[in-house]
Amino acid sequence: MALEARLRGQVIIDVCAACQAFWFDHFESLQLSPGSTLKLMKFIGEHSSQGKPSLPDALRCPRCATALHLAHNMQRNMPFTYWRCANEDGHFIGFFEFLKEKNFIHPLSSEQIKELRQNVQFVNCSNCGASINLESNSACPYCHAPISMLDMKQPQRMLDQLRQAAEPKPIDPALPMKLASAKLELETSLADHDRSPEWWSDAASYGLVQAGLNAVTRWLSEKLVD
Repeated sequence: MALEARLRGQVIIDVCAACQAFWFDHFESLQLSPGSTLKLMKFIGEHSSQGKPSLPDALRCPRCATALHLAHNMQRNMPFTYWRCANEDGHFIGFFEFLKEKNFIHPLSSEQIKELRQNVQFVNCSNCGASINLESNSACPYCHAPISMLDMKQPQRMLDQLRQAAEPKPIDPALPMKLASAKLELETSLADHDRSPEWWSDAASYGLVQAGLNAVTRWLSEKLVD
C-alpha cells in the first residue's frame, strides 16, 4: 500500500488483511503523514473482523527471514505490542495495536464503565474478541486488556494538521463539525439514550473500539479522497 510520507515522497507498507496486521520497514511508521494515518484507520475500520486472528507460532521477517521477537512499548498510559526484527529490518503490528501506538485508543474510566453497564450487559473485548460481562468485570477476564474505546480527539488533531499543512487531499470543510458530533456520540455520557441502536449493537457485538471505527469510517469513506 502506497501512502504519503510526513515530509515528502511515499511510504510503501505491507498489509495483511487476513491476519489484521501491517509490516513497516525500518521507521516507516514514524514517517506516515496525518492523512496516511487516517487512511490506515479507515482501512482498519473496513477490514477488521470479530475475534483475534490466528498467527503462526513463529513469525519471520519478510526481508531477512529471521525470527521476529515480541516487543512491548507504551503510548502514554496504554501498553501495546508488536514483533520486531532483530536485524532492525522493521516490525509487524496488529491493527488494534497500531491504533494504540498512534494514540487512537484509551481505556474507560470507572465512571464510564458504570454508565456503560446501564445500557449493555456484555461487550466483546477489542483485543481478543472474548465476551466481557460488565456486571462482574471491568477488564477482559481472558487477556486482561482494559475495556477501551476509540478516542476521537486524535483524528480531530490530525485533520487540523492536514488543514495547516495544506496537503493536496481535498477535505470537506464540514468534516470537523461532523467529527465533533461523532466525538459527542462516543465520548459524552455513555448512558445517553439518544445513541442509535446500531451503535449499541456494534458495541455489544464487536466491542467499543469497532463501534467507534464504524462510525468514523462512514465519514472518512466520503471525505478522504484516494
